Amino acid sequence: MNGKPWRPLRLALLALVVAGIAPAARALDPTQPPAALRAAPAPALDGAASAPLPARPRLQGLRVGSDPSALINGQLLRPGQRWQGHTLLRVEVDGVVLRDPEGRSLRLRLLTTPSPAMLPPSGVRP
Repeated sequence: MNGKPWRPLRLALLALVVAGIAPAARALDPTQPPAALRAAPAPALDGAASAPLPARPRLQGLRVGSDPSALINGQLLRPGQRWQGHTLLRVEVDGVVLRDPEGRSLRLRLLTTPSPAMLPPSGVRP
């Protein structure tokens, strides 16, 4: 045999391999939850339509020194600036103080205990 009878078999195998790979190429991000868990949110317990809850402020980073700032929910803020109704009052060595939309103070901490490397040089107020 000169190898030509195997050509249809090779093409059929190649088609099967490609067909098996194609769905994987269309797959979504593997870090996402399964589609069944990404379905519509569960209805409210009282049966009424509920508005989505506002995002809670999450402190992600700090910069202390002469030009303090804080990274809150991906937005860089300086004292006096606002994020979704919250006003950044001050940046401290280990966290920030915000005023929420109702006027209450809210303290967010980045770490429980700052390391000496995080402390500003002497003479510089955080």
